[in-house]
Amino acid sequence: MLINKLFDPYNGRYRGTVFAVRDDLLSPVVWFGLPVAFIAASLVFLLIDRDLFTWWARSETGPGENITAGLFVVSGLLAIAIARRKDAIPVGWLRRSFYGIAALAFLVAGEEWSWGQHFFGWQTPDWLAAINNQQETNFHNVAENTLDQKPRAVFSFTILLVGFLVPLLRRRINWLDRYPMIDWLLPGRLVIPTTLCVVLPRIVERFQLWLDVSMSGPYIITTRDYQELQELFISVFVFIYLLNLLLRIRRHETGG
Repeated sequence: MLINKLFDPYNGRYRGTVFAVRDDLLSPVVWFGLPVAFIAASLVFLLIDRDLFTWWARSETGPGENITAGLFVVSGLLAIAIARRKDAIPVGWLRRSFYGIAALAFLVAGEEWSWGQHFFGWQTPDWLAAINNQQETNFHNVAENTLDQKPRAVFSFTILLVGFLVPLLRRRINWLDRYPMIDWLLPGRLVIPTTLCVVLPRIVERFQLWLDVSMSGPYIITTRDYQELQELFISVFVFIYLLNLLLRIRRHETGG
């Protein structure tokens, strides 16, 4: 079977490799503290002042945008560090795929920062400003539905699947025991808090739209607010996932 050729069952050549290291090694200060801190900051800013919350969550030069892009840059570096572990990861195609993950992470960071425009303040070329919804030097606002909303929806669904449902039901998915590489790649329960931060706000917002529940006042979070916060927590999820993988590799390398 193709799945056997790609991922090799436990009684094959990958027994005793890095794929046997399945412990979640990341400190709770990171996997729990980070998403909780960002949620708490969002709520505090919203309660203090709506403009302060907008600056935190939506401003192109505010903390939310910069943290999102910064975490994607760090995630790209983590992916490169994983891809360079030739001795630890015995599967060439898998190891090299992390270069692709790194490239994607850097691409997202570049788009979030409008490729430096937010820092250096250059003018968007006229041809791009004419087709860009926010007149910025990026491409995801050119075709927002195709290059922004749909990828975010795909990422969110994938995160819900592998970051919540799989860890929650892992003991019932017994066939994964035969494929240590898949088991190693799947995130453990440490990503559940961040996963909930990614999906729950959007679920609440969707239900408001479906049920035609209108809300008003200074403390209401708009669709754009939800989207920007969702991007922040997607970046946290990717960072936590890759950092934990790298720690597993280091555990294997040191024999700890």
